[in-house]
Amino acid sequence: MNIKTEKLENKASNIISAEKKIFSAYDKMRMRIIDTFPKAKNSNLFDLKDFLFLLPDFFMLVTRVLVDIRIKKKHKIILSCIIGYLVMPIDLIPDFIPIIGYIDDLVITVLGLDLLLKEIDHEIILSNWSGKVDLIETIRKIETNLEKHLKAPFLKNIKAIFKTFGVYSERNSNSNEE
Repeated sequence: MNIKTEKLENKASNIISAEKKIFSAYDKMRMRIIDTFPKAKNSNLFDLKDFLFLLPDFFMLVTRVLVDIRIKKKHKIILSCIIGYLVMPIDLIPDFIPIIGYIDDLVITVLGLDLLLKEIDHEIILSNWSGKVDLIETIRKIETNLEKHLKAPFLKNIKAIFKTFGVYSERNSNSNEE
């Protein structure tokens, strides 16, 4: 076996290993949400549960878009920050708090994806989406529900974090803008 072939096989092996780790994290996140969500008849919780079940799908989307060669470096930084936040054990709301602990993850992810959808060709993001729902419509619906159900200061604080890092501006915060 020549050196080039060996290097390619090593790279392929590393990619497969990384993908297995990503899918493992994906499965763990989905199971944590299923295990911690109570069976409630409250329709607001039902909507929230549906949105929270999308977190693993959003995680996979962000991961896939991060490695997409069509994405600019500045957008990869945003994607890296989203992934970092999702996997960090320290959150604005700790994940060990049932249900509520995942809301900040959802907010950060949705605001980040919304920002990317406003700055990147939709086709690039949609080509990496494997979820079963309409991504753009779902992000808009989640934003509307978050604004309706969460206190304004919480959302303002999240947007302030994005602004601090220079990745969110008032121009970007208009969710009706396409």
